[in-house]
Parts: sequence; C-alpha cells; structure tokens
Amino acid sequence: MLNREIYLNDPLENRLANNGVAEVKDDLSEQALNTLRYELKTFVCEGEYQAGMDKILSTYLRNLGSNHEQPGVWISGFFGSGKSHMAKMLRTLWVDQAFPDGLTARHIANLPQNVADAFKELSIQSRRYGGLHAASGTLGAGANNNVRLALLGIIFKSAGLPEQYHQARFVLWLKEQGYFDAVKQAVEDAGKPWERELSKLYVSPLIANALLQTYPDMASDTQGVHQLLKGQFPTVTDVTNDQMVQAIADALDREGQFPLTLVVLDEVQQYVGNDVDRAHMIQEVVETCCKHSAFGNRLLFIATGQNALSGMPNLMRLMGRFQIPIMLSDTDVESVIRKVILQKVETARAGLQALLTKHLGEISRHLRGTKVEYHQDDEKVMLADYPLLPVRRRFWEKVLRIVDTTGTVSQLRNQLKVIHEAAKATAEKELGNIVPGDFIYQQIAPNLLQTGVISKEDYERIAELSAGDNDQQLQSRLLSLILLIGKLPTDSISDCGVRATADMLADLLVDNLNQGKDELRARIPVQLEAMAKNGQLMAMETSAGVEYRLQTQESAQWYDTFRQQEADLRGNMQRVENFRIDLLHKQIKSELAKVRVTQGACKENRQVIACFDAEVPKDASQKIYLWVQDGWSLNESSFLAEARKANPDLPTLYLYIPARNRSELNNAIIHQEAADATLSLRGMPNTEAGNDARKAMETRQRDAQKQVDQLLKEILSGVQVLQAGGAEVDGNSIAERIQTAAQASVVRLYREFDMADSPHWAKVYDRARKDGGQNALEAVGFSGDTEKHPVCATILRYIGASKKGNEIRDQFAAAPYGWQQDTIDGALFALVAAGVLRATDASGNALTAQSLERQKLTQSTFRPETVTIRPVDLIKIRGLISSLGIDCPPGEEQARLPALINLARELHHAAGGEAPAPARPDASLIDEIARESGNTQLKLVLDNKDAIRPLLDTWRSLGEQLRSRRSDWDLLQTLLRLSKGLAFGEKLSGEVDAIKINRSLLAEPNPLESLISTTVSQLREAINHHFRAFQTEYQKRQAELLADSHWQQLSAAQQNELLTRRGLVEPESLSLGSREEVIDSLETTSLEQWTDRKDSLAAKFESARQEAVKLLQPKVQHVSLPKRTFENEAQLRQWLTEIEAQLLAKLAEGPVMV
Repeated sequence: MLNREIYLNDPLENRLANNGVAEVKDDLSEQALNTLRYELKTFVCEGEYQAGMDKILSTYLRNLGSNHEQPGVWISGFFGSGKSHMAKMLRTLWVDQAFPDGLTARHIANLPQNVADAFKELSIQSRRYGGLHAASGTLGAGANNNVRLALLGIIFKSAGLPEQYHQARFVLWLKEQGYFDAVKQAVEDAGKPWERELSKLYVSPLIANALLQTYPDMASDTQGVHQLLKGQFPTVTDVTNDQMVQAIADALDREGQFPLTLVVLDEVQQYVGNDVDRAHMIQEVVETCCKHSAFGNRLLFIATGQNALSGMPNLMRLMGRFQIPIMLSDTDVESVIRKVILQKVETARAGLQALLTKHLGEISRHLRGTKVEYHQDDEKVMLADYPLLPVRRRFWEKVLRIVDTTGTVSQLRNQLKVIHEAAKATAEKELGNIVPGDFIYQQIAPNLLQTGVISKEDYERIAELSAGDNDQQLQSRLLSLILLIGKLPTDSISDCGVRATADMLADLLVDNLNQGKDELRARIPVQLEAMAKNGQLMAMETSAGVEYRLQTQESAQWYDTFRQQEADLRGNMQRVENFRIDLLHKQIKSELAKVRVTQGACKENRQVIACFDAEVPKDASQKIYLWVQDGWSLNESSFLAEARKANPDLPTLYLYIPARNRSELNNAIIHQEAADATLSLRGMPNTEAGNDARKAMETRQRDAQKQVDQLLKEILSGVQVLQAGGAEVDGNSIAERIQTAAQASVVRLYREFDMADSPHWAKVYDRARKDGGQNALEAVGFSGDTEKHPVCATILRYIGASKKGNEIRDQFAAAPYGWQQDTIDGALFALVAAGVLRATDASGNALTAQSLERQKLTQSTFRPETVTIRPVDLIKIRGLISSLGIDCPPGEEQARLPALINLARELHHAAGGEAPAPARPDASLIDEIARESGNTQLKLVLDNKDAIRPLLDTWRSLGEQLRSRRSDWDLLQTLLRLSKGLAFGEKLSGEVDAIKINRSLLAEPNPLESLISTTVSQLREAINHHFRAFQTEYQKRQAELLADSHWQQLSAAQQNELLTRRGLVEPESLSLGSREEVIDSLETTSLEQWTDRKDSLAAKFESARQEAVKLLQPKVQHVSLPKRTFENEAQLRQWLTEIEAQLLAKLAEGPVMV
C-alpha cells in the first residue's frame, strides 16, 4: 500500500489555496475571495481558536453600551501557530463577508454553537449602531512608519477611501459637498483611472476642470484650483490625535452613527521590534481611540505577535492597552494539521496501526534523553501524525521557533505548508516510509538564506553535496541537520537537549521503518568522521558525547593553523622523536611510581631510580637502578646480552621497551602535538564561533591523545624486566614485575640491614635524649651494656679515635647497611647518654645527650670516653646538686648538671652588673664545667664540690642586696632630674656621678639614704617659697580689682564669670609631708611654672577689669537721616531743624552714629 492511499484527502491532489500562509488584509479580488472561501472551509475552530473567539466576542458584547472601554486583544503564538489565520477569520466572520454565489462567511465556516451565537448577537446589536465594519492590515505597510498615518491608511482603505491622508480628506470633502460622483465620473469619462489622477491631486488638470465644472466659484482657473487644493489638503508627515480621531469618525460615519468596528493589526511585534518609540506610539494611538467618546466603545483593536506581551520588554508597554491575551499553543496547530492534511480513511487505520506497533521499538529510541523524546502519550497521536513521527514533529516545532525568535520574519512558511509538502513527498512511497527530520531544511532553506539565519557558503555547500553520489547526499543531509541543531538554544530554560551526535542524527534521518535502518546507522559515523577530517565539520567532546558543528570561517582558520603545525612537525622528525621518547619515559616513570619497595620489620622504604642513559651508571653497586632501553635505540639481542653479562650480585634492574607501531605512533603524536600547538597559538576566543572552534580542536586533541595512549598500551604490553645476570621477572603488569625484581635486589644491596631491623629506634632516641639515657636500648629489646649492642658496637668500631656526625650517618645509611636515620641517631645518643662517647660542637664545646641538637648532629664530633666515675663519686655529686635545691634521683647526676650550670649562671648574673652596681664576680669555674661533657664534666664537679656551694651562696646574697638598693637608686635619679637648675642641684649631681664611677651601690653605710633625705627637704622648701610668692601676688591683684568702681557695678554672677573664664581662683594650700607628695607636686607644677603663673596674674586681673568697663559702656545708636529734595533755603532749614530734634532725642539715650 502506498502512503497516499491512507489519506482522506490525497496530498497530491489536495491543494492549499493560500499556500499555507494567511494574509490579513482588505482584499476582495476574485482570487482573494477564492482563497478566503478555502480558508473558511478548512477553519478548525477548536481549542484555543474556539476559546479565543468566544472570549473576544463575549467581552466586546458585554462592554457594548456600558461605560467600560473595549480592551484590546493580543493574539500570540510561535511562528506558524495560526495567529494571523485566526485574526483573518475573525475579521471575515465579523462582517459576515458575502461571496458572489450568495453565501456568507458564517454559512461556509463550521463554527461551534457558542461562537455562532455570539456572531449572531453581534449582528443584532449592529442594527442599533449603523452596522458592522472591519479593517485589517499591517502598520509597517506605509506612512513612513508613522503609527497614526499607518492606522488611518488601514481604516481609509477598508472604507473605500484612498490610503493617503490628504487624498482621503479630499474625497471625504467631495462627498460631503455632493461633488464626488460628478468629479469622479468626469475623470473617468476622460479615459483616466480615478485612483491614478487622485495620486496627482495637486497637478491633475482633469480633477481641476471637473471641480470648476461642478463648482464654478471655486477658482478662476485650474492653477487656482491646484493652489487651493494644495493649501486645503496638504501632504502631511503626521497628524495630531484629534485629527486622527476625526478622520476615523468621518471615514466610517454611517448616517451620523459609528458602526461596530473591528481593527486587526497584524504582525505588530514585527513592526515594534526593538524600537521603544514605536511601542509607545502604538500604546498612545490605541488608547486615544479606545477612550474617545466619538466611538462610544464600539471600536475593538486586535493585534498579533509571536510572544506574549510579558515576554519582551518593549511589548510590556502594551499590556495595559491589550488586556485580553489569546495564546495559541502547539496543540491548536496540530489539531488543524491532522484534520486539514493528515486525516486518514478508516479502512487504512488498522494496517497503519499494526505497522507502527511493530516498529515501536525503533520509534521509541529516537532522541532518547531529550525534552522531545518519545513518551507514552505519543501512541495516541502517532497514527494521526503519520508519516511524521511525534518526536520529529516536536523537533520541527523547536526549529520553527528558532528561525523566527523575534516574530519579525513573517515570510517563512508555516507548519501547515511544511506538513503538506512532507505528505506530498512521501505519498508515492510504500507504507512505512516516514518523513525524515532533515525534510524541514529543504522547505525553509531559501528563507533561512534570505533572512541571514544561514550563510550563503553553508547553503551552497549543502546544495552541492545533495547532487553528488550516495555518500555525498548523506553528507548533505547530515550537514543540514547539524546546521539546524546548531541553531537551537542551549540555555538552561530553552534547551531541548537535542545535540548533533551520531546517534541523534541517525534517529532523525531514518526514513524507512521496514528496512535499511541499521545500514544507515553504520554509515553515519563514517561520513561524520570523514567530514571532520577534511575540515567540513568540527567534532567536540561534550557531556552528550562527540558533538558535531559546521565549520565556520573562524573554525576554518583554526583548521588551517592545525594543518600548518602538522606540516612543521613532519618537516622536523627529530622533534617527533623527542616527543616519543618523553612519552615512553613518562609511562615507565608512571609505572615506577606505583612501586613501593620496603625492607624488614620496620618497613624501610627503598628507592628504585630510573636511568635512561645509554650505559649502566658507575655507582650501580651502591643503588638500585632501573636501566631502561627501547627498540628504537638498541635491538633486543644487544639488550639481553648486556643484562646477562652483568654480575648477578648487582642490584640493577633491566627494562626493555620493544619498537612497535612506529609510523602509527609518529602520526598520532603529530596530530596531538599539532592540536596542542593550535590551541596555544589561537588562545582563548571571544566569539561564539571561536569558542566552538576551540572546543572542536580540544576534541581533536583528545582523540589524538586517546590514539597515542592506545598505541603506547600496545607497545608497553611487550616490555621485558630482567635482573642482573639475565633472569627475567614475571608479573601481570610492569609495576608488578619491577616490584618483584626490586624486592630481590634490596636483599642483595643491604645485606647488613638485619642487625638494625627494628621499628623502635625512634624510642631509643627519645629515651636517650629526654630521660637521661637509662635503659634506652630496652626499646629495641636489649638490656645489656650499651656498647655491646651489635649496632652500637659497629658504630664504635667505625668511629675509632673520632668521627663527625655526617660521616657516621653517610656510612651507615649507604650499602651494605641501609640503616634508618632513627637507628643511627638513636645509637649515637644512647652511647653519649651512657658515657661511652663524648660529643662536642663545631666550636669544641662539650655536649650532653640533652644539649646535643639533632639538626646539628652532622656538625658534631664524637670520640670514645676516657674518664671513669665511681658509684661513691656519683653519691657526692648527687649530694651537691640536691643541696642547691635541684631534685636529683640516683642515676640522673649527668642529666641534672645542666640545671646546676643554669642556676649558677642566673645567680652570677644577678650578683653584679652595670655601674653603679659592682662588676660581676669571677665565674671561670662554672664556665669550665659547662665546656665539658660526660664523665669529664662529672669529674670536674666532683673535684670542686667544696668550692661550688659557697660560691653560689655568695652570688645569691649579692643579688638580693642589689635588688634592694636599685629602688633607692631609681628614686635618687628622679630627685636629680627635679633638682636640675637649682642651687643644690649641681652638688647632688656630683655625688651621684661619684657613686656611679666608684660602683659603690653596695657600699656601707648606704650612700643613697642621706642624699635622698637632704634633697627632698631642699625641694620642699623651694616649692613653699614659690607658692608663697604666688599667693601674695594674687591677693594684691585681687584687692586692686575689688576697689575698681566699674568692677563694683557688676553683679556677683558677672564677676564670677569673668574670673572663672581667666582661671583666677583662690589658691589652695599644698600638702608636702612625704617624699612622694613632694615629687608629685613638682611633676604636676614645676618651680618655673609657679613663677610663670605668678607673673601672669597682673595681666589676667587687668583683662577682667577692662572687660567690666566694656560691659558698662552704652551701645552706639545708628541713625539714618531721611532723604529729601530741596528747592529753596527754607526747605533746607526746616529739614535741619527736624534732624536736630531727632538727634538730640537719641543723644539722651547714648552715643549716636549717622
């Protein structure tokens, strides 16, 4: 069965009279009426169409005759949703358009009952208001984009008037005067079309002569008529709102009444675009018309646009004027398409349903994971939508939306036309042949090119490939789909999830459910890869997988850079060789990093060192080397011979990389490095096309990287690992083989490790360092003499007469020992703490186990101890240490000596100091003890035990005396400062200097006491002397002020205010009993300050007296003399007499100023 046989209306014979595009305009030509009849017959008034019609009519009828203005209607819906079609049907049904055969629009259209009833009621109401009228058109059709003139043009045309304002006003005047028929007839009798002559209104001799014949008094000749017409009906570029309202009323007037009028403004969103002024003008014009009393709420405006008014900032201005929103949805369009184009005959339904059910698995996989994917409800409409699958229909809807995102591309075909063409294209094919997803491109490509959505280059490339062989035709189809998918939005809200991956492209291109699907799915990745390779496409790795985009001008520049980098690399193969070497070495190092070689119970880490040199290193007997060679530089037989001739006792490991996939690896490296260089050279783009090009190059780089990794994996699968002597090591991985071989080499290299194998040497160090070294080796299970432990004995033998710490560490960290640093350091500290070894720093100073710092161990020198201390000697030393207040348990004598030394140094420091204190006593004995260590230090303390205790007691006594005398010395310094400049100050300064020079602070009797007492008395007398002088002067100046006559005239409050402001307050007596009070008084007010205060009293009291005088003086009165013009001497004298009397009266009150 052919597809065409299943339709109720054969698509090859069923013609779309309007070509799928509804044009909203007042055109009543024969062809226009035929199209209109077809549109009425196929008008499916259901869903939002029905609800919208009902809402518009019921609201209009309800407001008619009331005080409410008619709200405007905004019909919106995506491109192809039928908004213009609905507006056109409403306009036609409003006036019930009559046809030549006598039928009217409402009889032809199949309307729901409620809508039919509403139109009937509209006709009934129209009889009261002068009938029905409708006007329709687009604002952008003329009038120089002036909204008022454009609206008037639409209305004038609907009323049979010229669209130009001045011509329409002229015709209206002719009709008003009763001249119209005669003038028009005269013009037509002369053989000229009326409209053509009207367009030449100011110069037409026919119109001028016709007017003179009809109205002889109008002018004397035709020139006068032309001048009169030009003055009376001038061409205008705009009109006022009042002029617009009057013109509409005049144009539509029917015997003094305004009819029920519908004005349809199509493509308003297209007209407004991003122009704020246009939106504002539309709002103003519609608001003026709807509110004006001339129309009596009988004028209804309907406008169309792709978006809802709330969807765009410019359109939001219109929300207050167009208050009735009609939003057409996908469902409304689908319903129309299924009835008008895709309706099936009943006899075909069962067979078609069986076919779709059989292939439901294929159908349901299409675009899985996207927002347009198959869902359960598709089964309800799949039969009705055939030959278009619901998934593809939804994909097409997304495409149609993006080709007209602003609602300004009205020329593009709508869905009705596209589906009709799709049905025609598959009509002659067998049942099961469906419409492929790329069919939409074929239908809209010319318009996409015309509107700039796609470039001419892409358009021509796709067209050229479509004329080629099978592979090229498939490439053409793939390119067209990739182009459309690339235009889909990817923001989080609008993203439908469709991506140009191989799977999704195959989902959209399957066009036969019965056969060929698997073959097509296999061919698509091959063609995509070919087009990516030759630069037609960009492949990008995304979350959806490998996604393809069309090569753009910018991406082509990226591709050219890539090819140039490839060519440069092929011309310099040494660079490629270096890259290969680096990659192989990196892989081996990566495997080596997985290896963890340890030895013994303490898990001592052992290092395996990679060596890529041409020869085995000279120190191969001291370290574990992994000697790496590859087949590019050394053949396998030579490598094996090198390993076999090596001494089997050597710890060296031998690793060989075979030379496989030579050319393939070179090519993959070239591709990867060329992509890397391109990404680096081109940098970060700042355009969307540039970002896509970069992503594509990143994908190319990742693909090349994957190929390099795969080739390296194959090469490394042949790696051989051998031990010295030629024994090959087995394992599941390179790292495992290295691990096994290295573990055996560790035992060969560090054969003396076992004696030191314990994880507890750090505890040995801690005990020796902190706890005096008693039983330190018990931490490693040894309780004998320290020097008899195998590790300590080995170290003692190596030290001999003496060794530095760095020499000891280096010796035992290296082969054949390989001991931990904790082992070496723990043994050394234990030997020092036990008195077996002596340690000195770089300056030769003795060190104990406690004072020896680990970080300075390498700079220290170690020697065997030679002095012997008996147990009885230790008891005497312990007694001395305890008598000085230092806790000293048995066996801790050596550990407590640092505390004794520190105590001695503290007492010595406090027993003397800088002048006037005596010099610190001799401490050479303590210094000598501090320089020694071990048994030598203990012996020195023992020998001087009878001198140490008295020495420290003497130092302690001196320190206590100094602390007591220093407070008196500080007080004396303060008194010396306060006495400076006084008669006794110089003598005091001499005494203080003498005490300092003689360092006699501790002399007896105390030289400070008498000096302090005498100086305090002298300072007290000096203060009293200056205070009495101040008091006397104050009383003198106060008495003078009180005797002043002006002062006596002031009130007590005024007097106190003047004195307080100047700080003139009766002085209080001073308290100078103690030495502290004397010092505080001078610190607060020095003797010089008492003198200054006394000397300032005279000026302060005089200032107070002068201010009192000013307060008592009368204020000067300002008198303005009256101005006057004198004509004679008598007038002057009279004026002088008046002025004299006025001034004398003012003088009686005080001084006068004129």
